[in-house]
Amino acid sequence: MTALAILGWTLLVPGALLGLVLPALLIALSFRRRRPRVVLLGTARFFGDPEDPAASRSRRELSAARWCAVAAITLAVLAAGRPRPEEDPSPAYLLTGVVDRSPSMFLPADPALPDGERRIDRALAAAQDWLEGVAAGGSRVVVRWRSVGPGGVDVKVEGAAPPSSLAEAPARPLPAPVWGRFSGPGVFHVTDRHPAARTPVAGAFCSGGAAVPGPVAAGPEGLLVWSGDPAAALERAPLEAPLRVFVGEGVPAPLGALARLWAEERGYAVGGAAAGAALGLVRAGAGGAVASGGGGGALAAGREGWAATFAGYRGGPMEAGSRAWLTGSEGEVLVAARPGQVSVDCSAIDARPDAAEAFAVSWSGLFDGHLLAPPEVVSLEERRSAGPPSSSPPSLEGALDPEVVSGRRRRVALGRAAESLLAALAAGLGVAALVLRLRGSA
Repeated sequence: MTALAILGWTLLVPGALLGLVLPALLIALSFRRRRPRVVLLGTARFFGDPEDPAASRSRRELSAARWCAVAAITLAVLAAGRPRPEEDPSPAYLLTGVVDRSPSMFLPADPALPDGERRIDRALAAAQDWLEGVAAGGSRVVVRWRSVGPGGVDVKVEGAAPPSSLAEAPARPLPAPVWGRFSGPGVFHVTDRHPAARTPVAGAFCSGGAAVPGPVAAGPEGLLVWSGDPAAALERAPLEAPLRVFVGEGVPAPLGALARLWAEERGYAVGGAAAGAALGLVRAGAGGAVASGGGGGALAAGREGWAATFAGYRGGPMEAGSRAWLTGSEGEVLVAARPGQVSVDCSAIDARPDAAEAFAVSWSGLFDGHLLAPPEVVSLEERRSAGPPSSSPPSLEGALDPEVVSGRRRRVALGRAAESLLAALAAGLGVAALVLRLRGSA
């Protein structure tokens, strides 16, 4: 076994080595002291003493037949032991951590300490403690951290520890992950409350947290504030500053005028920079930047009782996280929207005069539905209690790193090849020993 370990091999059935007693016994029997048969003749006295030590010398030689038999038995014993290359004693697991970055995760874990530990901090710390425990047990872990990015895109970062960027609050509210999409061996969820759709295989590290009072909605009349009592009514509070609407350059004149009128009727300010605005109306361009100028073709489109011709369509890529609100007859995206921004891909709009009222109502509904609330506003559902903290580690069975699994398969294939080779050599040497024995090699 020591020699095999030096070579980087081991035996799956080490008890088979007891069979090495057979070749050792054969060698011992071959070296036993044997007296040659002495036939006494009448003239023996003339040839010396029959008890002469030279006449009783032992035969201490191992014939070729027995050498072959010893080698055959030894190789057969090694084959029966099922040799395999040794594998890395520390298994490597490939895990997936799905991090919830919805607004509730950035609320304080203890409402009495508003500047203290947040729910996301507590949940990530629980996951990190478990990962360190797995590593302390001799296992290697690689975690693919996943989260919904600012544009609603699924982002992936690999590493043993959660990246610090996951604990940073996004610029605009993000939805909670669709937990049913993330399940399987080695998958764990980092959130504040146990997902309802969580499968038994996936784990979950939940921060919990008491209800956090605060603003739950914002509008022209100010904030609606929740006291934290489920039975209490919402109270009104003034905004520190009015919500602001940004109208970018290049936006078609009728639409820009409508946006300013809509903002004025609701008491919102208009102007300033795009950053920090509750709603930005911009001309679609590369990366969603404001662009001006014409060019392109003209398309007809409409919805909700109105129709118009859109001139200057360029067909640039839609910004990540946006959804098409108005499309042409062949699927051209003319208007795309996401919370806090409406992008228009045209330089001029010619609406039918008889549908002016439907046009205004439709666009006003678009603006209302994508107005971004101030950062301190978190929905009532998000502010509710998340219960006590809890942790349920994921199943590691089946979560081995694919490279480790591939290495195991290679080792098994190599071990079986070695086992077959040893068995074949043992059979060949056994036949050779039998042939030599029949030819008189004792």
